[in-house]
Amino acid sequence: MSEYTEVEQPFLQQLQNLGWQIIDQGPDIPSDPTLSLRLNFRQWLLPEVFAKSVAALNVAVDGTPWLTGKQLQDLQDQLLRQPNRTLLEANEAIQKLLFKAQVDVNEASSEQDPVVKLIDFATPENNHFLAINQFRIDTPGGVKQFIIPDIVLFVNGIPLIVVECKKGGPTCANPMSEAFEQLQRYSNQRPATQQQGLKEGEPRLFHSNLLLIRSSGVEADYGTITSGEEHFYPWKTQWPQPDSVAEAFNPQQQLINGMLNKANLLGILRTASLFMDTDGGPRIKIVCRYQQFRAANKIIERLRNGQSAVEKSGVVWHTQGSGKSLTMVFVARMLRVSRDLNDYKILLVNDRVDLEDQLGKTARLIGGRVHTIDSRKMLRRQLATDSSDINMVMVHKFQLYDTSLPLKVAEALGTYQAIPSLSKN
Repeated sequence: MSEYTEVEQPFLQQLQNLGWQIIDQGPDIPSDPTLSLRLNFRQWLLPEVFAKSVAALNVAVDGTPWLTGKQLQDLQDQLLRQPNRTLLEANEAIQKLLFKAQVDVNEASSEQDPVVKLIDFATPENNHFLAINQFRIDTPGGVKQFIIPDIVLFVNGIPLIVVECKKGGPTCANPMSEAFEQLQRYSNQRPATQQQGLKEGEPRLFHSNLLLIRSSGVEADYGTITSGEEHFYPWKTQWPQPDSVAEAFNPQQQLINGMLNKANLLGILRTASLFMDTDGGPRIKIVCRYQQFRAANKIIERLRNGQSAVEKSGVVWHTQGSGKSLTMVFVARMLRVSRDLNDYKILLVNDRVDLEDQLGKTARLIGGRVHTIDSRKMLRRQLATDSSDINMVMVHKFQLYDTSLPLKVAEALGTYQAIPSLSKN
């Protein structure tokens, strides 16, 4: 039994059961790039799949594709050309293109600068989902002649996920740690190699990357291109299916079924992945944890299906440091991209002054302007409007003002400061 038969093949077979197309090149080193739908082993995007898929997503009223061959090539070049950008900068730029790409003109309608769909987020089945194993990429000038990630997952010819499989055994004592090291090597991010000025991977494969996945079969988790090994997490929820469907699943099967089904994967890409600056540290890419994804979707489900204020409301319990601010961001993003809930007014209520700046920074990740409400008068005015904006307010602004209290006591209650002494001294 080998890594290929015990980890890689079951991974591909489960993806196929979820409706993915698969190209299984076996366990050996590939020698023919056309088997992986490329002209050569330097290509990391699948050119024909991309052109055909994107053309089919952008059609006129009569169903005729309107993008020209030149425009399809231009869109491909927008993804491929990321001059003088770091891996993270290129990744952020391409993710924006996945949400909103444009060409010069729609020659069928004469519309100027029309928006082009590279991915159809509203109808996942309209996209082309493909997984290829043993995806060889040549690395001239590198430490080795090529890299061969175990599995690469493509949507419309764009590589979104790189999977590294390892099987524990006498020659692999710590498969998950070795898988992480391999992913770092593929993306040319190993510190020791960088310090020596050497190249050992192909960062371009990761320019459009959403997820890195490592699996040994008995263990499986995911991270992003900026995740340290300690920030790879398992995926346990099967939302919108009940979690009971995965009772007999191993961790790899849980992750594939819950995270890599078409709807959930595109939902994570569209609303639950973001870039943010850390306090005094580098900029990072974040993908939701399974608890955040499940909670955010349950909130959306209640808002969509509830027939009364009570049915639309609820409480989500978080432990300290579990990412409740990011859960709010994911909910707000889901609201904004939905067709039926995008006109909701969003109100972020905070109960501590020292968290106001932190929440303000987090709120800006939603996108759009954030109104900071600093008075009861402004609160009333903002809540009275029918605009679907984002507002941030301290909870004490909702407090009824009691004129029977001494002024100093009322002010203290309103700011959570210590209650002043009422003595005449």
